[in-house]
Amino acid sequence: MNMTQSREDFEVNDTFIRTAVQKYMLPSVMALIGTCVTTIANSMIVGNYIGVDGLSALNISNPIYFAYAAAGALIHVGASTNASLCIGKNEPHKADPYATLALWLSLIFSALLTAAGLLCFPQLIVVLGTTNHIRPYVSDYARILLIGGGSISFMYYPFNFLKVDGRPRQGSYMFLVMFIFDLVFCLLFVIKWNMGMRGAALSLVLSTLVGDIYGLCLLYNKQAVFTFGKIIDFWGSIVRIVNTGSSMALNNLCNILKTIVLNYIILKALSEEGLAVFAVIGTVNSFSNAVISGIAQTITPLIGVFYGERDNISIKTVVREAMKKGVRMIFIMTVLTCICSKWIGAAFAASKVAMLESAVIMFSLSFLPGMFNNLYIFYYFTTEKIALANVLTLFRSFVFIIMFAMCFVYWKRPQLIWLSFMASELATAAAIFAITGLNCIRNKYLRGLLMLDCRYEETDRYLAFSVENTKEEASNAAKKISDFCKEKKMSQRTTMTISLAVEEMLLIIFEHCLLDIGKQYADVRIVRVGERIILYMRCAGKLFDPIAYYRKRKEEAGNEVLIDDSLGIEMIIKRAEEVMFSRTFGVNNLTIVIYENI
Repeated sequence: MNMTQSREDFEVNDTFIRTAVQKYMLPSVMALIGTCVTTIANSMIVGNYIGVDGLSALNISNPIYFAYAAAGALIHVGASTNASLCIGKNEPHKADPYATLALWLSLIFSALLTAAGLLCFPQLIVVLGTTNHIRPYVSDYARILLIGGGSISFMYYPFNFLKVDGRPRQGSYMFLVMFIFDLVFCLLFVIKWNMGMRGAALSLVLSTLVGDIYGLCLLYNKQAVFTFGKIIDFWGSIVRIVNTGSSMALNNLCNILKTIVLNYIILKALSEEGLAVFAVIGTVNSFSNAVISGIAQTITPLIGVFYGERDNISIKTVVREAMKKGVRMIFIMTVLTCICSKWIGAAFAASKVAMLESAVIMFSLSFLPGMFNNLYIFYYFTTEKIALANVLTLFRSFVFIIMFAMCFVYWKRPQLIWLSFMASELATAAAIFAITGLNCIRNKYLRGLLMLDCRYEETDRYLAFSVENTKEEASNAAKKISDFCKEKKMSQRTTMTISLAVEEMLLIIFEHCLLDIGKQYADVRIVRVGERIILYMRCAGKLFDPIAYYRKRKEEAGNEVLIDDSLGIEMIIKRAEEVMFSRTFGVNNLTIVIYENI
């Protein structure tokens, strides 16, 4: 075998990664759709039972919702991403403090936002762009939204940590509960008891609170992996949370500013009728963002773990699979939105607004480039390229949109202002290609839009392949590893230790994890980092911790010599510097660290 060939030439079976992407994508998308469907249900009921003025008031009050969402995203996306990185670095004990800290920070931030909003309430509704005509509607809705806004921030907590815990489907259940309760509350408060905008706000807040409580019960049930514990490195953890979550928070902050500024521009260029159209566009935007963000959030826990493991092949597979599935979903959504544009207006009792149908069609053209941009922004902040993610977020979510909107008004084409969203996405995509291209030119080891550090692959210190669950293939894998070690001029002792570890562990894994489920594969990866040789083995199937199994067998054997397969585990544990096991995304992960000179 020519070991100097590209490491991607080795056959790596990516079935379980593709399965993991599929497992995470649908719950992530459905969960966020559940959030926006709740908002859409509110908007439809307000439009039909309160009128266009109510819709305008909803749109003007949206920045308050985004403010709480920004706080939740900042804290919980930041904390959960850092927790997944800890798991990928085989430091799961460091993940629990992030879960504990996120809980307390969410409560504190929400209380501060509520206090500030209520103290400055008259000034706040003026800043939001409220006209005298709809001021009563905005006041009724915004005041209750402020009082119960903490529930909006907190919904990010169980949702994100359930994904890291490998239970994304359960995270989607809380949003289903939220939607059902919102419908019930709206029927009572708005329709039956005629509470107007206060009833709409109360429905949103109470249903979100019920969803939060349900999600918390799911997270900390008998299956719970995360536990409340002592927070280590308090300020350092806060800095890491804020740093990682800053892109999501900045996106929500930009949505606040964008909504306020566009309200002014649209009101001036297209009157209050334009604001009603913008309210409907905002609701369509909520739905499209749910799908787009759901696709992007699929990759966050997966990329976090694989990035911690320096597993470039798995990272590329995850992004590729998410992109392929995302393109299909977004294309279908774009076509359906264009076809149903007329009915969308009717659903919100705004079909008589002349420009609405064309506005919805123009806005839908931004979906596909928006998915591309959002996926890469999520990837960048997960892989610790925070500055790049934040710059792209700022320009995508605010600067470019406002710039193009003002251009259409300046060119006396205000009816085309809805194309600003598509123009902004295309400009952001161009920026991604330009910035990543320049970075790859400056650093010879960075590759592609993912800017993966390929120094281990390209300096021949990396090998990855998949092994079918048979004794013959386990033996072939040991030979392949042995050849690699010899070519790298590793010592005979190290070569024997690594090849033995591969063959013994694969046979044990096949017997305990994959024996009864037909043709399956285990992934083997070896990386040389300085004097350390790190061996990774990963497979799906039944939960099996070889370290716990060995300890149990040794305890049962007492003073007797081990004679079963645990003897092989004992030999590896004694020869290796570290042997670590973890279970993530329904996959068994074993890491063996050997030092060349020990």
